[in-house]
Amino acid sequence: MNFIAGIFSPFLSLLKKLVRVVELRKYKEALRRNPQDHYLRARYAKYCLNSYFQDASSKIHIVEAVNQFENIEHSDVLDLEVFYLMGKYYQGNNNLKAIDIYRKGIRRYNQYVDKSIEFRHEHVETAFAIALNLLALESNNADAELEKFFKNLRRTYLKRFLDHKLEFNSEILNNVPGMHPTIN
Repeated sequence: MNFIAGIFSPFLSLLKKLVRVVELRKYKEALRRNPQDHYLRARYAKYCLNSYFQDASSKIHIVEAVNQFENIEHSDVLDLEVFYLMGKYYQGNNNLKAIDIYRKGIRRYNQYVDKSIEFRHEHVETAFAIALNLLALESNNADAELEKFFKNLRRTYLKRFLDHKLEFNSEILNNVPGMHPTIN
């Protein structure tokens, strides 16, 4: 079985690279036709970053991602995954740049939450990952935008979790040693 895998491994690697080149060309053609489509730029930047993280030898993907990100960060598009991935790229190599990108992502999230309360549920996981990475890079010193994020998080998610009252029925309590079934 290892022999067969050894034969097909170079072929699969070549096939993956060919697919990436085709995808790259499709995105470039779409951007040529729609240069003002910042949502397309965000998708393309995410594609390039994900391709780079899968194959770090592909330097063209990171150059393309950085170029697209520079256009996205000044637009009104909110795609927190782009901020997360770009920050992840810089983290460890250029921590100041990573901090700046993570801060911009948290600031963008807070701006959108101020506009629409429903929005906070949609991207909270990515925003939380950005916030944790930012806290780690800032040595646990939260700036104003990060504090605002955590206050918002506390008001919505943690409050609901902490206010939730657990009800135990007698069947559960009968199966727990040392618990009296009349205690609720």
